[in-house]
Amino acid sequence: MNEVPKPVDIDGKPINVGSNVRYINTDTIGVIEDITTDDEGTWALLDTTQLYYRIDTLQITEKVSTKGKEHVLTKEEAKELIKAHSETGQEKVEDVFQATGGG
Repeated sequence: MNEVPKPVDIDGKPINVGSNVRYINTDTIGVIEDITTDDEGTWALLDTTQLYYRIDTLQITEKVSTKGKEHVLTKEEAKELIKAHSETGQEKVEDVFQATGGG
């Protein structure tokens, strides 16, 4: 019975679907969505590029890519953002009125 070796990164650390990795040639960072093997080697699909990379060119990393991911504001974050923009806008309006004068 032939055992298929577990996929490992360039440093010999095991990688799986869900692993956060860096492609060493371009510093592309992403999460592995799929791992497949063919006659040329073992390949991992990254979520950020939707491209397959040979696993021997990937390295486990703590860095996280935000490319293509949306950040949803919480209710509190939205209120703070609106408040900050309102205050800035009010300051600009006051500057305009102070800069003009009657004549």
